[in-house]
Amino acid sequence: MELAEQLLSKLSQIAPAPYDTFPDIELYMDQVLEYLSRIPVSLRQDDKLTAAMINNYTKDGLLPRANGKRYSQEHLAHLILISRLKQVLSVKDTGALLQANKTNGSEKDVYAQFCNAVESVNQNLMQSIETYGNHIATIAMRLAVESYICKIACEFLIDQGKAPQEHTK
Repeated sequence: MELAEQLLSKLSQIAPAPYDTFPDIELYMDQVLEYLSRIPVSLRQDDKLTAAMINNYTKDGLLPRANGKRYSQEHLAHLILISRLKQVLSVKDTGALLQANKTNGSEKDVYAQFCNAVESVNQNLMQSIETYGNHIATIAMRLAVESYICKIACEFLIDQGKAPQEHTK
């Protein structure tokens, strides 16, 4: 199997689940943890969500409070977004980014936007790999540099969203 095909196969394993496949009943914390454990965040097995993390996200305002002790589809979408975005952003910046995107639509819309972005980035990645062939070290370096530059750009844009918009008059 070619390198691009292998990577695409691996990336499909961590693709976010479509919103419409989330359980349509509210779940208790242990059920949420079990459900989300089946949707890996990375290819490494040490990225597990815990009840303490969920409670901290709620305390920090990243995650809406549970309905009683039950979590809805919106909570699941939020947790999937948080768990992925915190891989590259601070929890504070993740919260700011999610809050900024809430103005663009419902939780379901924001989640769909995220899923579309994942798909688009995966396609761009495949094109990049085709450019470099099977030169694994070169591709890995390129991806690391792109990640670094994209993180800096993302942090800049998040900070711009927090700043007063005086210059937009």
